[in-house]
Amino acid sequence: MSAAQGNGHLESVRFLTPDGEQDVEAEAMFIFIGARPETDWLDGQVARDERGFILSGPDVGRPKGWPLERDPFLLETSMPGVFVAGDVRSGSVKRVASSVGEGAMAVRFVHEHLVP
Repeated sequence: MSAAQGNGHLESVRFLTPDGEQDVEAEAMFIFIGARPETDWLDGQVARDERGFILSGPDVGRPKGWPLERDPFLLETSMPGVFVAGDVRSGSVKRVASSVGEGAMAVRFVHEHLVP
């Protein structure tokens, strides 16, 4: 657990450690949620890169056993009809606006998958 400290701007961050509290001077703070994918539960279900991010579209290619006549759509994983968007997608830019846009695109691809 941590807490930001400052008067009108960030001056320090207080961390709770096993040895007690520690203040660290800081002028800026960046939070990287999604910097490490939590996709181990998908092992063997969809293709992932060496860091655990989910492959899709051209990055996944036409996986062995792909049952459809078409290649995977841009955000489609190695499992037909399963799409990925946002930070967990391999090659994403890790920005909220991009994730929202990818989510909207995925809806369109779902429709194309369901009604060819």
